[in-house]
Amino acid sequence: MTPTVIIATMNSESEPDALLTLQQAIKSKTPVTYSKDSEPTPSLLSATDLVISPGYTFSKSTPTRYRKPGTSSNDPSSKPQDFFSLEAVYLAWLLRDAPGAEYMKQARESGLAVGFVSVTERKNVVDWLEGKIPDHERIVSLVGE
Repeated sequence: MTPTVIIATMNSESEPDALLTLQQAIKSKTPVTYSKDSEPTPSLLSATDLVISPGYTFSKSTPTRYRKPGTSSNDPSSKPQDFFSLEAVYLAWLLRDAPGAEYMKQARESGLAVGFVSVTERKNVVDWLEGKIPDHERIVSLVGE
């Protein structure tokens, strides 16, 4: 049986939050896979979507609630450029053990020449994703939280 695929966005309170879904998958050690045109693809670079836990597919360019440095917006749907993409946050976690220079090289090779989580911020993001810290000052609250 094929799982139901939900393309989630930040525009609706009834749809799952990409950042929270990623965090839950990481904490539960659920593998994240990649797809393009609803078909599995082997690499993040060739993918258009991240498949996070069975049934949840998000565009890798989905803006998360993780605000970029120097911005003050609290709404990723109205100012997506002020927030890191799902791909950037996931890549920070995926390359969490890579040395700084290797991380930056991999980020560029993954197509994130700009917009990747900085080397200095990566540990905090990883700690939040893994549940080691309860909150992060640049992650804006969900509506109704």
